[in-house]
Amino acid sequence: MHHLSQFSSARALKRGLPVALLAGALLAASGVHAADPAKAALIHKVEIDSMKNTVFTPDSPLLDSMLGPAKAANPDASPQTWTAVRADTASAITATLFGPGSPVDAAMEQSLDQLSTPELQHLDALLTDPVLMKFQHTMASPDTQRALLQGMAASTLKMQAAMNAVLQRHSLKLPPQ
Repeated sequence: MHHLSQFSSARALKRGLPVALLAGALLAASGVHAADPAKAALIHKVEIDSMKNTVFTPDSPLLDSMLGPAKAANPDASPQTWTAVRADTASAITATLFGPGSPVDAAMEQSLDQLSTPELQHLDALLTDPVLMKFQHTMASPDTQRALLQGMAASTLKMQAAMNAVLQRHSLKLPPQ
């Protein structure tokens, strides 16, 4: 979810997410019932600021693996169709994972409600720091996602071996492979 004052409309469209509608829905549909309306508004602002870079973009390499089977099942679909499908899928997945009523949204609200108003103000100041925002944007870039996926794939056997070693140290059986 993006803060429109910090990103142009063209950038928001490029990200494949109807930003204003999703942010508005988050504000309107949130289940926070803080006794203090100012605190509830601050919680909503922190939610938006903390999740503004947690979007799947149409150029995300994660979509390649997710849409691969559908693309194989629809070999005659035009490139224009796949461009639209990628944008719509990115938007739908982002809304599912991070939108109003999602597990992330519920956990975020529950956690933020535990903070005082001064703590929320401090957290929001940190989340809107330009250096942090640049870092988050860089971490969400397709190049970084691609590198992360490659690193995770390369580490799968190492992670399995590490888990197996822990299981063996605890005298547990290894799962079948």
